[in-house]
Amino acid sequence: MIEYRDHLAILKSKLDLPAGFATRYLGRVSAEHVDRAVARQGAVFEKIRLRNMSLSKHVMRSKTFEADDLQNVVGPAGANRYVPQAYSVRSGTDHYSTTPSTGRIGQRSDRVDHLALVEYAKSVIDELVGRGGAPAGFLRTFARAIDLASISGTARPTIFAIDVAGFVDAIHVDREIRLVREDGGKLTQLSKSEIDAALTELDRAFKVSGDGKRMDILDDAASVGAIVINQARVALRDLQLPITADIEVESTEYTLGHDPNRISLRRYIDRENKFILLFDALSLAYIDGTLFRDEGFVDGGAALLRHLRSDPLLDDVTDEKGTFATRKAAFDADSTFGVIEASVADGDDVLVCDDLGDEWADYIGLNNSSSPPRITFYHAKHGPLSLGAGPFHISVSQAIKNLQRMSLPAELMKAKIRGWDNKYVSGSGVKTRIKRIVRGDAGELMDEFARARLAPDAVRRVFIVTSSLSRGAVEQALKDVAVGQTPDPYFVQLYWLLMSFFSACTEMNAHGYVICQT
Repeated sequence: MIEYRDHLAILKSKLDLPAGFATRYLGRVSAEHVDRAVARQGAVFEKIRLRNMSLSKHVMRSKTFEADDLQNVVGPAGANRYVPQAYSVRSGTDHYSTTPSTGRIGQRSDRVDHLALVEYAKSVIDELVGRGGAPAGFLRTFARAIDLASISGTARPTIFAIDVAGFVDAIHVDREIRLVREDGGKLTQLSKSEIDAALTELDRAFKVSGDGKRMDILDDAASVGAIVINQARVALRDLQLPITADIEVESTEYTLGHDPNRISLRRYIDRENKFILLFDALSLAYIDGTLFRDEGFVDGGAALLRHLRSDPLLDDVTDEKGTFATRKAAFDADSTFGVIEASVADGDDVLVCDDLGDEWADYIGLNNSSSPPRITFYHAKHGPLSLGAGPFHISVSQAIKNLQRMSLPAELMKAKIRGWDNKYVSGSGVKTRIKRIVRGDAGELMDEFARARLAPDAVRRVFIVTSSLSRGAVEQALKDVAVGQTPDPYFVQLYWLLMSFFSACTEMNAHGYVICQT
């Protein structure tokens, strides 16, 4: 250990400081300072591991890129929805690697003696303490790490969520921890069904409320926990949920019951920073123990508005599908389905209703006569006007889950087309006269879908068509935020949910849109 300029460098190999010691006596260097010291101007990025800022379980959670110069091969599309977790750079003849959230910094070199290591540690600390300015431009493509202290008094957390995906990996994939609880004085390991129940309880977004450093975590109106906002990190001080309150975490390095460092689930979540916070400032998110700013919001939310389109017919919608009768031959004109057929999808040469069963979307549209050709999935929803995320969770999850189907797999098309040749049967079993093939010839569908699938320049679009959102209301809410008003926490959640949806579409070479009221 090398102490220098009020900083401590720890050089280790097959040995580590106890977690309790590090937490009690050491403060972590901010990721922002690490970025400035390692990712200097002119540095060439060779490898980077990224973490998605989304709370959705259906998005790509993480990804890694590696190349001689990543700036030449990694485009900016959707990049601002990811935060760098670790990267390697080349600066001149030197090679560095770092994990900013932990303060780990490494340099590739020949073997040296301990005095040379001391000088190296001092030079790194000098860079951490003295270097100012911004890091390399490539790093600014992604969400930026900033000091938690820099937002003191200007932004407050509004949403708290557990990183359940991280738990799944730690338990089932990496197998580095086990969940246990005492039962009749005996310690037992949780079964798979018990683990699933515990993770299901944790897998939701909780509201955060309070004015001081300590803030309550709310489940509806009831307090179920608390966080404390410190200068350097956010601490999870309490979490009391019915299923998980008495669960503890053990390392799998020890046999059951013999881990001397067994801790409660709440303490494990806090120690490993396995939670996410969203703020009343739409551009901020606290992930993996670091505060990040989404630089894509510097335009005041214009990126969100570019993906929102209005259709006046949605202003008069009263139901998603309307009513059904055996002699009925069309969806109601004032239903979301009716508006899709009459207006939203009016540019499609082929339009089929794929609702219910093995559903890829409520409607699938093709336009093979346009240049370039278009493939569009339409997901329909109806509900009361709202600026909250609630009405969108199901439709966004459905849309993201079915992005892989936009390749129109050839082996599945025959069964699909056979099903579309039947009349529509409602979810309650009413056999109507509504044709599933709205536009196009049933005998030519196989060829039409093959043409779209094989077109190298085909544009893939995903439309969530809903009457529960108004573009004008979103625009006004963003204007209010721009002039300093605090947004409703549910609007913050809506913003992040939709931006995650658009980013997920970009990952799959598709374009996401929300079609809504004016």
